[in-house]
Amino acid sequence: MDIKTVFEIGVLVITLIAALYGGLLFIDKRIENRIRDDAFLRKLASALRPSVVFDHKGPVLIDQGAMRFIEAIDVELDKEGPYPKRIIIHPTQHLSYAPLLTPLESDLADISTSRGNKHDWIYTIDYFMTSEERRMLRYRLEIIL
Repeated sequence: MDIKTVFEIGVLVITLIAALYGGLLFIDKRIENRIRDDAFLRKLASALRPSVVFDHKGPVLIDQGAMRFIEAIDVELDKEGPYPKRIIIHPTQHLSYAPLLTPLESDLADISTSRGNKHDWIYTIDYFMTSEERRMLRYRLEIIL
């Protein structure tokens, strides 16, 4: 083997390594741009962890993909104040596991879950520590797939 052939093989190897490295940098940059895209992140979150935020009267405040599984949310308020005593979720399909209901305020409550009619889930809420100055209570409901 002469020196010209060795040089050509060396250039070829360096060119292949540079092309591979450049290709990996290009792929990394495309992935980085994609995961920084807000629309993509919202779409991904709604597919992986669909949830909805609603208030103590039932209206949806933020839908993060869960309303495609839920037909309606009914809230039964306690007679003494704005605190719900029961929240009934009406799913559009059978959900094997009860959606996770989390109060977003600092009140403490015991939440029990039971099955209702058809595909419904019923949450019975027993508050044992509340704030009297509340005007709006918010809840987050996460669908467990």
